[in-house]
Amino acid sequence: MNLRQLEVFRAVMQTGSTIGASGVLSLSQSAISRQLTSLEQEIGLELFRREKGRLVPKPEATALLQEVGELSDVLARLKRRTDELSAGWSGKTLIKMGFPHSLTTTLLPGLVRDFLAAQSEVSIELVAGPYDAIERAVMGRTVDFGFVRLPTEDRGLQTMPLVSSGQLCALPVGHPLAERETVSADDLSRTDLVLLGRLRSSREDIEERLRHAQGTVRCRVETHSVESSVAMVAEGIGVSIIPALIGNLLKSDRVVMRPFSPPLWNDYGIATLRDTQLSRPVLNFIDTLRERLVGDGTMTKPIG
Repeated sequence: MNLRQLEVFRAVMQTGSTIGASGVLSLSQSAISRQLTSLEQEIGLELFRREKGRLVPKPEATALLQEVGELSDVLARLKRRTDELSAGWSGKTLIKMGFPHSLTTTLLPGLVRDFLAAQSEVSIELVAGPYDAIERAVMGRTVDFGFVRLPTEDRGLQTMPLVSSGQLCALPVGHPLAERETVSADDLSRTDLVLLGRLRSSREDIEERLRHAQGTVRCRVETHSVESSVAMVAEGIGVSIIPALIGNLLKSDRVVMRPFSPPLWNDYGIATLRDTQLSRPVLNFIDTLRERLVGDGTMTKPIG
């Protein structure tokens, strides 16, 4: 048997389906099925019952899960160590972390600089992407931990809540609403909007608030990153409602930020595989991350 077979078996057991496993490991469903069949043939056991296109774990699969988990952890650590050596990091610990693009260009550079200055025996690999991709990276062991929106979509993860964030209203300089201390949905009646993508759960909540206040939503531009939304606002295209967590980090002399009130709170935190024990340096990194995410507390607050 090989590491890929064990990863596939574990992913199917954790997600409950070949579809879930294919998403976690970025493999096709047919590849997942082939790996499972190959594993069963090699060990001489049928681990799943095939019922109407579903895989139902047999007692043998449940019995093997813990052992497979421990073995795949060992193999993953071995692979990590060979990666470190091949990259010239002999004697150093490689920490792999996943974050959204917006944080990798704002908060993280300074945080990583300070962390590495205090941890001379540590190297970092930073993986950037949307929250769902970060979850998949954690499940697929591409990263040790990832920064995600809570609750996570994948049940195979354990999470550490860090911060709760409201929203900021991003306004072009000179906009009449920039004179207000806060901006509400009622204030945005008949205002052109730049909104974040429909796939975000927070988008639904914001649109519901806006419709309740004014009946219709005048979305002129839909974007898929906070940075692009703020750039559109800077050009005077419209007004945007963005997570304060990111908005507090973006500075522009052409955009004014005002708290969106009342806020719609969203939680964020760290995701790891279940039963993962994080090292003391990583925990120190996460503690500092929480402090800097909260910042001056404008529409953000720590959890725990």
